[in-house]
Amino acid sequence: MDKGAVIPSMVDGGHWASCFGLSWADMLLLDQVSPTPRVMRPGGQYLRNVAGTMGVASARNEIVANFLNLPHQPEWLFMVDTDMGFTADTLERLIQSAETNGAAVVGALCFAQKSDPRQPETNLHARRLRLVPTLYRFVETQDEKGFLSIENYQRDSFQWVDATGAACLLMHRTALEAVGPDPFRPLRVQGANPDGSPREFSEDLSFCSRLADVDIPVAVDTSVKTTHAKGGIFLDEETYVAQLAVRKASPLGVAA
Repeated sequence: MDKGAVIPSMVDGGHWASCFGLSWADMLLLDQVSPTPRVMRPGGQYLRNVAGTMGVASARNEIVANFLNLPHQPEWLFMVDTDMGFTADTLERLIQSAETNGAAVVGALCFAQKSDPRQPETNLHARRLRLVPTLYRFVETQDEKGFLSIENYQRDSFQWVDATGAACLLMHRTALEAVGPDPFRPLRVQGANPDGSPREFSEDLSFCSRLADVDIPVAVDTSVKTTHAKGGIFLDEETYVAQLAVRKASPLGVAA
């Protein structure tokens, strides 16, 4: 194994957000001037797969397979989506967090955008959206199985979770070897919906479920921040804190 070596990777639909391109360049420039580069070293490269929304799982699986087949056996695979912004030292900080805490899979603090069940569709057919952190716990009741976002996550700290997304994720070679082929293939869980019908988990939650099956825990370091470009707005902790303040001011989540 090439100890300390990292292969950065991405899945995109043929275009990048500017925040991603600038972050990617900053990361590589910082690595290049480091006394112990992790990417800019013999055998160093990056892995890219172009795919539409429906092909993301297969694209991630292909990246993992290509990573594991690299002859110099780099230690880490870093997967980051091309609509994410991150700091130049994100890669190094994730590795330090993983090594300090004995974790094989660590994600940065990321946010997704979901429909807000507290606010129904308006008479103008507008749907209200909210930010949710991509730290998840697995919940199983008598009628349902699934993942819930941990909205009261621990700020600026390392924490174990049941699952996280793959938008900014560091994975050790041993974890990818242990989880088996096609680790991001969506899982279809029988009887997971309240009506008894099956539920299909997303590719990233399916990956985390497979890790759990081989006793490899998942973590998120919320001190490692990202932003998520969503066409004119950015999903990050600053926006999330502002959302919480609005909700606190009004029980309906509407600013007074």
